[in-house]
Amino acid sequence: MKITVVGSGGWGTALAILLHKNGHQVTVWSYSQSEVDYIRENHENALLKGVTVPEDIQLTTDISAVKDADFVVSAVPSFAVRSTAKSMAPYLTKDSILVSVTKGIERDTSNRMSQILREETGAKIAVLSGPTHAEEVGRNLPSAIVAASKDQQAAELVQQLFMNPRFRVYTSSDVVGAELGAALKNVIALCAGISDGMGFGDNTRAMLMTR
Repeated sequence: MKITVVGSGGWGTALAILLHKNGHQVTVWSYSQSEVDYIRENHENALLKGVTVPEDIQLTTDISAVKDADFVVSAVPSFAVRSTAKSMAPYLTKDSILVSVTKGIERDTSNRMSQILREETGAKIAVLSGPTHAEEVGRNLPSAIVAASKDQQAAELVQQLFMNPRFRVYTSSDVVGAELGAALKNVIALCAGISDGMGFGDNTRAMLMTR
């Protein structure tokens, strides 16, 4: 498969490496030419020290790289999802499958990332989300994640795309739950930290997390 990963941060790079290991032809788009130059020269992303970026992963700043891709992975920061989606839209079709891997909620609209992508592109959307740190995925440590989509076939295609013995992908139709869980986990973590700081115990932390 030909995959374009839009976003060259730690998570986008880790997923690009994983997809390359799975045998796919991978291109990574970056907003920054200096970031492209750094990865080319050092064969690693500054955010993933010690994780080698294979030389045959293509790097570009030309957003038209999404045009001929079988799948497009949207991995830009949440604040840049809408503007980047607008840039991608002319090169996508209604049959294009966009995989959103960005965690967050849009500041002004409270929209989830998949809603933004659908509004701006009209493409089929799947969400890939779970308890997965970029550096551990980059180092090929065992991880599990959910591919969520209202289109079961799209979810299963994304599962096949990313799945390997150390990266387990499970399908779901609960797009809202997958995205809100990803976006709100940090709020819950902050609450748990405050509870610990106030001297409360495991029961209080568990109550906060469960509620």
